[in-house]
Amino acid sequence: MVRGSSIALVLLMAASPAYGETVNFETSAAKLSESCSKDIDENCYGVSFDAPRLRECLARAQDSVSQQCRTDYVKVFDAIQKRVAARAAVLRTCERDKQKFCAAEAQGELSEVLVCLSKVPRGVSWGCKQAITEAGYR
Repeated sequence: MVRGSSIALVLLMAASPAYGETVNFETSAAKLSESCSKDIDENCYGVSFDAPRLRECLARAQDSVSQQCRTDYVKVFDAIQKRVAARAAVLRTCERDKQKFCAAEAQGELSEVLVCLSKVPRGVSWGCKQAITEAGYR
């Protein structure tokens, strides 16, 4: 059952729409799986493996969750929230650069805009570059 939880956690984090600034979802899932798979199996049986529900379950079971899991799950879920917020902010932060360099792609998908901005040799603002990096698109 532990292995099943680990696989589910990896899929959960990879599919969701971040320790340091932001980290990728796979790294977060691996850390959570490493620290908390036994605790999740024992305390969160039947809980949907989406980030908010899993975090809520671990918080409710805090008294019976291992110290390592308590320490790591707080960091992991905070990192995930930072990554999600960074992804939500990319287009807003890069709006001026998008209009200036990628007018043709401006109405397209985010991926088209990111490809266009990545092809601009110079001139993309520092803030836009930073937002793209923090969102994990670079």
